[in-house]
Amino acid sequence: MTYQGARSRLALHETKRFFSVSKIRLDDDGYATHVLWSEVDSKSNQDVGPPVVVPVADVVDALRDGAQVGVVFLPPHTHMPDQTLEVVARSDGRETIALAKRPGVAPALLASLQDIPTLGDNAQPKKTVSSFSSRRRIHGVYAVSKVGLDADGRVTHVQWGRIDTAKNQWIGTETIVPVTHTVTALKAGDQVFALFASTNGHLPGRQFTFVDYDDGRQTIAFQGPPIAGHEIHDMDRLSDGLAP
Repeated sequence: MTYQGARSRLALHETKRFFSVSKIRLDDDGYATHVLWSEVDSKSNQDVGPPVVVPVADVVDALRDGAQVGVVFLPPHTHMPDQTLEVVARSDGRETIALAKRPGVAPALLASLQDIPTLGDNAQPKKTVSSFSSRRRIHGVYAVSKVGLDADGRVTHVQWGRIDTAKNQWIGTETIVPVTHTVTALKAGDQVFALFASTNGHLPGRQFTFVDYDDGRQTIAFQGPPIAGHEIHDMDRLSDGLAP
């Protein structure tokens, strides 16, 4: 198999960008859902464009790409030194943002997300992640050679392994795991490709994304529109007795 095509798509382009969050919207659990922010020119300290409302996922992706994101506080915290945001995990495993920890400063003296001006419910997102993030940093590349499906055709298990794209070979051996392992990898920023049987062996084809259902179930599906002969049911199948 070859990963030349996959490797060419993995070239990263990170730029050091600076943003300022002036308002924030929190959910009932105190997690950020949207922010009002603007990009700032680090040399002139002037806004690059008008402030826009974006979902917190845009901020997470910008931080993953190496951007620095500062915040504006309400009084009496306006006198505090500049403080930035960092990516943290929610209790449900999803990623969100929090104020970066300041070593040596007592927690009682620190501000919180609640000390940032509130973003009204009528403010709607104006931009998407592609407007601010060069590309999510890739931590690893995986290939799925076989899938296990339920009665509705949803992926429940995968046979997969990690790939060294520079050497064009597997890292270790393939393992069979529940699909939730794949979902976790995708949410962490990894890339996962499907392998399809061909006359030249198994070749990488389409890329996976994750799917969350309202009932809490999670699975994976292909990115983009359907492609004849390259759907999940076209992949090699795990035998019923092989799934953990």
